[in-house]
Amino acid sequence: MAAQQAAPRKPLEPGAVLRALWLPWRELHLWPPVSWLMPAPLVRLLRADGGESLWEGDERPARDAGRPRAARHVAVELPESLRLERRLALPPMPSQRMHEAIALEVRSASPFDSADLVWGWRAQDSGGKTVDVTAVLASRRAVEGRLQSLAERIAPGTAPEVWALAGQGLPIVVQGWGESARQRSAARGRAAAYALLALAIVLAAAAAITPTVQLKLRAAQATLASQQAEQQMGPLVAQRESLVRSQEAIAALREQMQDHVEALAVVELLTQLIPDDTYLQRVQVQGAKVTVSGQTPNTAALMNQLGSQAGVRDVKSPAAATRSMAAGRENFTVEFTLAPELLRPTIQAARGPAKT
Repeated sequence: MAAQQAAPRKPLEPGAVLRALWLPWRELHLWPPVSWLMPAPLVRLLRADGGESLWEGDERPARDAGRPRAARHVAVELPESLRLERRLALPPMPSQRMHEAIALEVRSASPFDSADLVWGWRAQDSGGKTVDVTAVLASRRAVEGRLQSLAERIAPGTAPEVWALAGQGLPIVVQGWGESARQRSAARGRAAAYALLALAIVLAAAAAITPTVQLKLRAAQATLASQQAEQQMGPLVAQRESLVRSQEAIAALREQMQDHVEALAVVELLTQLIPDDTYLQRVQVQGAKVTVSGQTPNTAALMNQLGSQAGVRDVKSPAAATRSMAAGRENFTVEFTLAPELLRPTIQAARGPAKT
């Protein structure tokens, strides 16, 4: 069995794609809760019983006494004697396709000539898988006669609409008269409502993100201020660190100078402190600490004499004195600490007078 040849596919047209995408959005104003926000132009309806009523969309305002004259649009009710009704049940579909399907049904069921036929329709969701549609058919000559009979109640230059109150008393617009003016007004109202809705969304979004933006701006300002402060304080911090290092170096130098003792100055000072009957055999200097060893007639008297001198501290003997067999002397070892200021006059004297 030979395989059937597949039909060639037609390329997608950009215009068709855009129309398919735009079609659901065209009826956005019909969806709750958006429909609740859409304004509806006021229409003054000249009823079949001779009275008047005010309509706002598909509803009558609670208080319409004295207001019908303020409406910009006028509609004339078509009495039941001048119209035919047909009810249909159609599947849900976009408004344009539903209009085409109803037009086909109306033309096939109309007793009027195609040139004399006028009609309108209204769809209402039944809550199931179908949509209840009420179509109204009328003769154009009969409608024109009805409009002429009410010409004195219609302001000059006003194109009236033709309505039929059918079903649940909701208006059905018979197409072909002044409904286009009301549709343009409704379109302008929807545009204004969409603009206000978009503005409200923008303001709400701005109000929602404003605290976050303010926090970010404050954080950025704080970071910038911190960076500027660091740049301005950088030289001062560097100078402070240099000053601290200098102070630490001076303190260390002072400590070293305080502990440093010149050997010649110590020898000269010991010459002044040690009595003539005492002989030194060994002198050891470690910083300000001096250790001397030698012979003396009385070690205790020597230690008392050294301890009584200004600038000599911590005089002690690390070892017991021993008496020498010769000349009745004692071998001693004495330790003491010298104050650096005690050596300054001696050092200056040892160096000689300053030259001028």
